[in-house]
Amino acid sequence: MWLGIETSSLVSSVALMDETNLIGELTIQAGLTHSEQLIPHIDMLLRASQVKKNELKGIIVSIGPGSFTGLRIGMGTAKAMAYALQIPLYGVMTMDSLAHNVSYTNRTICTVIDAQKKHVYAGLYQYENNELVCKAEPFVIAASDLLEKFRETKEEVLFLGDGIKRIEKLLDENDTNLTILDISQRIPKASSLLLAGHDLVIREEICDPMDMVPYYIRRSEAEVLWEERHKDNPDMLNQNPTVVVTEAAGVE
Repeated sequence: MWLGIETSSLVSSVALMDETNLIGELTIQAGLTHSEQLIPHIDMLLRASQVKKNELKGIIVSIGPGSFTGLRIGMGTAKAMAYALQIPLYGVMTMDSLAHNVSYTNRTICTVIDAQKKHVYAGLYQYENNELVCKAEPFVIAASDLLEKFRETKEEVLFLGDGIKRIEKLLDENDTNLTILDISQRIPKASSLLLAGHDLVIREEICDPMDMVPYYIRRSEAEVLWEERHKDNPDMLNQNPTVVVTEAAGVE
């Protein structure tokens, strides 16, 4: 039995899956913080599914990009449970998980996550021989520039993710090749996270709870302010929280 934890956005989603079936899933966007609802949701799901914690074989958690606070809470919870229960922990990119919301299409799947300041984190996927393949690793781009790219290529694209709010207001009547998926398909789901993590389980790509860190792509405002405030004090800069940061050239 595998537990999936998805907290990369305002949506809180947890799911249980065995080797062949989805046992249960709880996906809620009720305005509460993840710190308020995540643990109660996990307990509720386990009780409703009649699954005991010692029956869990592993935990799969979303590692980003996404909400800085949400990712920290989700990963902190996953790491604590994996350590306490002595079970494997696996980290899945949020984009990979989102793309699994879409089943078998000939169109390009574009996952978009809000990156603030009119930008989105984007990832591109396509099905090849019924297998979902990542065609472009996550990158940061202005929402308007992303749309112009697809307008030039004329390819048929499906958009999903909370970055849609940056996309939809820029679409016009000529964008017939660009489709925004409905609300049931566009939000992160722990069941999709479990599907995306299946290959990691098969390959035994286990994460060390002590070493796993969020994948942010760009730095949080807190990190930027920290560096600015302590730029003349190298010792303080070295105390900056450890995160995975991949700077996007030219992106503010």
